[in-house]
Amino acid sequence: MTARDGIVYGVGALRAAAHGDRMMWALHRATLTYGVVPVVTVGAVAEAYRTEARGDRLDALLAGAEVEPLGREGAQRTGEVASRAGTADLVAVSTAETAARRNAAIVNTRQASLRAATDVLGYDLVQYGV
Repeated sequence: MTARDGIVYGVGALRAAAHGDRMMWALHRATLTYGVVPVVTVGAVAEAYRTEARGDRLDALLAGAEVEPLGREGAQRTGEVASRAGTADLVAVSTAETAARRNAAIVNTRQASLRAATDVLGYDLVQYGV
């Protein structure tokens, strides 16, 4: 397995945390214990709050995470990768792009959009499914 420098949470990880998934919370605690700050894209945060009723659990998870903003350059990269990958799932593509740029593993549900985006980026996807 390829070594990674960090971890990026996708929408699936946030949804698992909102639902109280024990494995997700154990992974999060271990990540923080080892001094790794998980990264979450602003799009994943917005999507999670849009779809999940347990905002208190999302708040708790995000308290220990870095929320990465999406400026003009990030939006441009995400749009270009999405176009080349043939997907409209901009949240998944921004998650993949962030992981590739930061050499990080992804915690998310298994998605074809993530795989397509990492293939376009030439990035070997290391993903932990929740």
